[in-house]
Amino acid sequence: MKDWFHQYKFLKDVLLAQVFAKDLRETLSHERAVVVPIPMNDEKLRERSFSQVDQLLLAAGVPYRHLLEKCGETLGEKTRQERMATKQLFRLNGEAVPKQLVLVDDLYTTGTTMRQAAKTLQEAGAESIRILTLIRA
Repeated sequence: MKDWFHQYKFLKDVLLAQVFAKDLRETLSHERAVVVPIPMNDEKLRERSFSQVDQLLLAAGVPYRHLLEKCGETLGEKTRQERMATKQLFRLNGEAVPKQLVLVDDLYTTGTTMRQAAKTLQEAGAESIRILTLIRA
C-alpha cells in the first residue's frame, strides 16, 4: 500500500486514487459529519498540480468542504521535534463551521497537522472532530 501511495502522491499517478476509493467510500458512506480535507500548502499544490486528499475524496464520491487554509510552513522536511514545535498551520476560510466534522488527510506522521487543524476548528465552534488518514508513517 505504501508503494502505491508513493506512486500516487509523488509520481502523480492520479489514477491510483481508484485503488483507495472503495475503502474510503465505505468508511465515510454513512457519515453524518461534514468531511473536511486537510489543505495543501500553495507551493506544494503548484509543484504537484493536484491535491492528493481532494482527489481521493473525489474518486470515492465523498462530498467534502474546504473550511481551512494553510497559513504556515509545510512540515514535510521537518524533524519530529520541529513538527511538534510548529505554532500555527491553519486559518479558517470564512465559512461557518459545522458542529460535527471528520478531518481527512493522506498521511499521519506526528499528529501535529491533525491536532492544529482540530484546534482551529474547535475554536470556531466545532464540537465533535474525528480524524481519518490513509497511512501512518
